[in-house]
Amino acid sequence: MSLFAFIKNLKEKQRLRSISKNKKVVLNSKIMHEERSAAISYFAGLKDMEIAVPILLRRFDFSLDHGINDTREKESAMAGILDYGKGTLPLVKTHLESTSKIAWPIKIIQKLTDESGVVEILRACLDFGSIDFDREKIDKNYDILCYLRDYSLEDGGKSLLPFLEAHDERIRFATVETLITQADHDLLLKLETLILDGSPENTRIRQAILDAYFENGWKIKDPSVPVGALPSSDFEVTDARVLKKRI
Repeated sequence: MSLFAFIKNLKEKQRLRSISKNKKVVLNSKIMHEERSAAISYFAGLKDMEIAVPILLRRFDFSLDHGINDTREKESAMAGILDYGKGTLPLVKTHLESTSKIAWPIKIIQKLTDESGVVEILRACLDFGSIDFDREKIDKNYDILCYLRDYSLEDGGKSLLPFLEAHDERIRFATVETLITQADHDLLLKLETLILDGSPENTRIRQAILDAYFENGWKIKDPSVPVGALPSSDFEVTDARVLKKRI
């Protein structure tokens, strides 16, 4: 081995040791804030996106008891990722698909891509499988649906309709709220049957639908919803098929 090759090999070994050492620091919530901050800065300046970004993303997977330090570290990790630019999006998407701590990664994609890009990534991270007994996945779906309420969906929310059958009430509620914000009248028809649903488990969902129809003046198209006072409600259906408050 030439002297040049020997030195190059030695430097690479040192680099890998430094990466391993700093990675352990970034991921250790028990280490002093100053040490972890220095390790975050190390990866922010590493100039190797494929190594640095996945490690920086994992800093969002835990929180410190000291809120100010926690925020500062996460802001530093986010800034480091953003400095790498749009090329980090596939790495952030991969992380989002596997983590339950999505708030900070979503902040990152919101800064790196446009509305349609954000929606595409969020929808890709939804789990449409049988997750009724997996609290972490349920919570993640709920959080993503809450974010989607703030965006215009290309299909008006049609792809979200399976969540109306979810066992978890929060998932159903978030889906209904998202569909309401889209105001796609063909899809809203799917919600109208719930206007007559007086079951306790759908009380909040039913009220959200009634309020939306009343506030927007939407006509009720479902013929099964009769004209007149709606039971267990402050509303009635007029001859014009809109809602008004009962006196």
